Amino acid sequence: MPTLPFDHDPLPKSKHAPAGPKPPKSWTLPKPTRDTHNTPAWRLRALSLVIPTFTSAPTLTNLCLRILASVPAHEFAQDIVPWLAPHLRRDLVRYTAVHAPLDGAKLWSLYEPDGHADAELIVVSPQAVLRDDYFIHRAKEQANDEWDKDEEDSGTEPLGTLVLMSGRLATSTLLSLPLTITRLALLGLSSPIPLHRLPNTCPLLSVLDLSYNCWLSVIEDSDKAFEHVEWRRWSNLSILGLRGCAVSSRIVEKVNRGRWDDVEVVR
Repeated sequence: MPTLPFDHDPLPKSKHAPAGPKPPKSWTLPKPTRDTHNTPAWRLRALSLVIPTFTSAPTLTNLCLRILASVPAHEFAQDIVPWLAPHLRRDLVRYTAVHAPLDGAKLWSLYEPDGHADAELIVVSPQAVLRDDYFIHRAKEQANDEWDKDEEDSGTEPLGTLVLMSGRLATSTLLSLPLTITRLALLGLSSPIPLHRLPNTCPLLSVLDLSYNCWLSVIEDSDKAFEHVEWRRWSNLSILGLRGCAVSSRIVEKVNRGRWDDVEVVR
């Protein structure tokens, strides 16, 4: 008597879909979604307004710095960071902010002792987090240092550029931002902030980028967020980034009201 092979299927395979209704959506597994805000391409695009000269092309210097940054955090802070000039620290932070954001231990070691790298402070979450009392703490340290320094030794260039990406900004932190900031990017923040407080806190802004904030993605919400902003106080403002935001023409009119030169609104 002939025998059937072990893998023989007695039921013929049908080339057509089975009869009956399709299974409900609750029975099917959802397709995994990719976080588009967690890619080098998105981070490069996000930084392009506040740091327009930045390029993602890996220079020999950046490649060497990235290799140095791959060592353990303790060795990096103790044996490498003290020998890096401010502009090299800045370049390393810029490059890694796009391609492989540094963890908090390595990032903050690059910002010591001045609190920034060549007048720039970039924090990419969730890899690193800006403490709520960071600027208050820095201001107290600077005040104490002034007693120990001569007039010639007055310190380095103050913070001019601040970038917060995909994190949060507490109101207490916003109110303690240094007056010296001229380029500010608050990108993809997790929760709304009181925008009407910014003109008093950072009156010297020339670039303000509020792109990719989900709490500005609906016109009604964005109109409410911008309602009490005193745009005229930003006399130096030249670029306003609102990419990925829903903004009415009324807000754009308020931004440029009474100006000789219109602010470039990038959407």
